[in-house]
Parts: sequence; C-alpha cells; structure tokens
Amino acid sequence: MSRSPGVRGRLVLTTALITTGAMALMLVVVLLAANQLMASQVQTALDDRIDTVAASLAARQGRVEVPDVGADTVLDGVWVFDASGVQVSGPDASARTTAVVDGLAEVRQATTLKRGERLFRARPVAVPGPDDLTAVVVATESLDVYEASRDILLGALGVAALLVVAGTAATTAWTVSRTLRRVGEMTESADEWSAHDLEARFDLTGDDELARLGRTLDRLLDRVAQAIRAEQRLTGELAHELRTPLTALRGEAELALLGTPPPDVRERFVRVLEQVDRLNGTITALLEVARHSTGSPRQADVGEVVAALVAARPPADVRTDVAAAAGLHVAAAAELVERIVGPVVDNAVRHARTRVEVVVRRRAGRVVVEVSDDGAGLDAAHGEDVFRAGFRRSDDTEGAGLGLPLARRVAATVGGTVSVTSAHDPTTFTIDLPPA
Repeated sequence: MSRSPGVRGRLVLTTALITTGAMALMLVVVLLAANQLMASQVQTALDDRIDTVAASLAARQGRVEVPDVGADTVLDGVWVFDASGVQVSGPDASARTTAVVDGLAEVRQATTLKRGERLFRARPVAVPGPDDLTAVVVATESLDVYEASRDILLGALGVAALLVVAGTAATTAWTVSRTLRRVGEMTESADEWSAHDLEARFDLTGDDELARLGRTLDRLLDRVAQAIRAEQRLTGELAHELRTPLTALRGEAELALLGTPPPDVRERFVRVLEQVDRLNGTITALLEVARHSTGSPRQADVGEVVAALVAARPPADVRTDVAAAAGLHVAAAAELVERIVGPVVDNAVRHARTRVEVVVRRRAGRVVVEVSDDGAGLDAAHGEDVFRAGFRRSDDTEGAGLGLPLARRVAATVGGTVSVTSAHDPTTFTIDLPPA
C-alpha cells in the first residue's frame, strides 16, 4: 500500500507547482515582449536605412537615380523602384527574396512583411527635383541575430527559473521542517507515553500556533489521566470483589476433596477448581488490560492455548476440530490469548449446527486464528454490530452480547484484531495477532 505524502511533502510540492507556473507565465510574457521589441528594433533599423537611401535619391531627366552614398552596407538589402514599379537599384538575391521584394515594388503606404527568417519594409518616398518624382524603397533584414539573442535571453531566464523553483522548494522544505520539528518531538513523546507515565506533558513554550496546540493537548491529557486513574481504581475494586468469592469457592472445593467423596463428585470438584483457576487468570488478564499494562514481555503458543481451551469445554452436540501449526507464538500472555479466542469459539459453538473448525496458521508475518461454523450465518448488515456491547442476534437466547466486544478490545491491547471475514457458508471470524 503506497504511503501518502506528509505535510512537508504536500507543501513543498504545492510551492514547487505554484512557482513553476509563475516562472512559466513569466517566460511567456518575456517571450512576447522580446518578440515585440525585436520586431520594433528591426523595423526601426529598416526605416533608418530607407531614410538614408531616400535622402540620396535624385531626379534627372525624369528618372530616379541612386548615386553612390559611400557606404556599401547602406545599400545592402535595399531595393529602389520607380513609380511604375521598375527596379532602379538593388542587390542580387534569391528567387524567394526577389519575389517578396517585387511584390512590394508598387505599395502606396508603408508596409511590413515577415517571410521566414527575414523582415521586409517597403515605403514610398518623394524624390527631390523639378519633376516631383516618387519612388518605393524596400529594405530587408535577417532576424537570425535578433532571434539568437532572444533565445539566449530565454535560455538564461529558463535556467534562472529552474534555480528559483529549486531554491523555493528547498527553502520551503527547510522552513517547514523547522516548523514541524516540534510536531515530530511531540509525536515521539506521545509514542513513549503509557499508563505508567500519566504525568507526562508537552509543556511547550511560546505563543505560536503549535504552543497553543500543545497547551490544549496538555489539558486534554489531564482529563484522560483522570479517566484512566478512575478506571484503574474501579478495576482494582471489581477484581478484589470478584476474587473474594472465588477464594471461598476454592476453599470449599479443596475442603471437600480432603475427604473421600465418590469419584463422580471428586471429578466435579476438580472441575470447579479448574474453573476457579481459569476465572482467576481471566481476572488478572482483564485487570492488566484495563490498566494498559501487560507486565514484562510474555508470549504464548497459540496452538497450545486453543487446544487447551477446546479440551476444557464441556461436552456438546457440536464437534470442534482444531488444526494448528506448531510453534506459532504471539506477543501476549496465554491468559490474554484465551480471553481473545475463547469468546469467539463459544460464539461459534453456540450458533453452529454440527461442526466448528479452528485453524491456526501464519499469514503475511502474522499469526491468524480462523474460527468457522456451519450455522445459519450473519446478516451482512450485522457484520460490525456483533462487536457492539449488548448486541445479540435474534436466535441467541444464551449470550449476553459481551464476549465478542471484549475479545476485540483485548486483541487491540496486544496489537491484534478480531473481524468477521465470512458472513455465512461458513461463518468465519478471523483473529489476527502479532508474532512474538
């Protein structure tokens, strides 16, 4: 499953995209301005050349003459036509250029054309003299030099834009990292807290947004700590109240076994002692769960726990088969594993018609317990309702609706889950636990 980008990644990406868009817009504006400026400069240069040539024209005997102006570069790329469109002077040029120039020979107003990489400018001019003659001067200039300069400018601006985008992204990443550093420290501190460290707080100083958030969370932690302490106190009191009658039951059963009861009665008292021990272990496990503390790290063989759990069940009309791979240990005490698996198995036996199957195996690095029964199944709409405290199916006349919610809660305390993976044919509950 791909991991979504964090706040820093999203901010850096957003900043980079906005900056890239701004730089692209800038380059477009610069390109349009450069093209406009280039056209204006070329046209001004052509007008200057036309003016220079027009000032040198003379009229003799009803004809337009172009005397030597002493500058070959002035006449380079300049053509002069008389009023009838006959060329008076001009350099040799390619057929394409000549065709464009000839097309401008008889213009009656200043005209500018762009053909390929060249710009053409034609303008009628008056020829001084007694005959009031007119002529058309056509000048052309290659745009290669101007476009090369423009491309160099755009290239330099493109490199600068890339540097700006990279610099902005780097600056944003650095700034956001410094800003979120306190958030990372708060996260690490929160991960290290537990029910044994109810007094830990963020204690952030300053008056910025993070400091105010830290103080708000500290007040929330105060309320959470009070609730946890109240739960621990209530759990301890309930455990004490439950253990007192269990101790009495154990004492009565042991006293009865000191005598010579009949074998069938002795067997019943032994089973009473076993159930008392089981209840004591359950109370200890639930007490640890309520206190969010499982003591020192422990582990249990799930296959052994499941086999013992099934073997300890009283005889029933439903057959329970167990298929457990050997050596599958989970990071939880055996009492907790029993409190997770037990209610699920009890639920399956209660609703099965003839058979319950319990499979313990490893899957994707986790230990999985699948409990299936051939009962009527679940309504698809009740897939999650069965984990709600007090919920009972319409055909359930024995359960109190507390076993499955408790199993899910205990599983969550050890990093596991309990879920319905098949609603019917067969009905399957899957328990996913972390390996030891």
